[in-house]
Amino acid sequence: MIDKIDFLNEYSLSSSSVEIVTDESQIVEAPIPNFWKEALLSDSLEERKEKILSVWKEYSSSDLRNTISYLGDLKNIDLICLDGEYSLLYTILTYQTGEEIYYEGKQPVTVEVLKQKFGENAPTIKQSIADFYTHIHNGFYDYTSKSMGIDNLKNVNSMADYDWEYLQQLDIDLIPLYNFFSNGMGEYVVLDIENGNTYLWSSRELPKRQSDFWALVDEWIIIGLDF
Repeated sequence: MIDKIDFLNEYSLSSSSVEIVTDESQIVEAPIPNFWKEALLSDSLEERKEKILSVWKEYSSSDLRNTISYLGDLKNIDLICLDGEYSLLYTILTYQTGEEIYYEGKQPVTVEVLKQKFGENAPTIKQSIADFYTHIHNGFYDYTSKSMGIDNLKNVNSMADYDWEYLQQLDIDLIPLYNFFSNGMGEYVVLDIENGNTYLWSSRELPKRQSDFWALVDEWIIIGLDF
């Protein structure tokens, strides 16, 4: 069986080695959210899960209720560090195959970072999305593919930044449309941050209007968790 560190290094997209941080003094001194520290210094895995998931429930209980329910059976939550950046690594046992998979959650960002990312469009972002990025994680996705979850802000871009083959067939303004979820195979969940319209976006087919951003994201995360 491949060593966990070797596995993480294989998919890290970096020449540096991933560190699983277990030293209590390093956790205390690390520039990470206080609720992470409280969770990681807990006496049991159940307490660790409770402290982390309580924040998920506070800000996304209705939006990601299926995802949160699935995470209730976590095998572990580790603090990892790569190139000076800290993340939580969620070890998940899939229901279908019984295999262990890893999901990564980056540190939440500040409101200022969110404003810098979206510029003049920042005030129109759904509060629920702002809450996720500023209180829970700056992205939550499969560690190996960096997809099947909520994208890291560095990978969230306007649809106007790409050349779509069917561009001439579109009658919508692409500038306020941003991808917040990717399945790693050319399909995205896209949100118009000005009017809240949601689209299932494909690199091969015309985008399809969807009724609920979070319902779609929640469903697709579960597909990733339960492959």
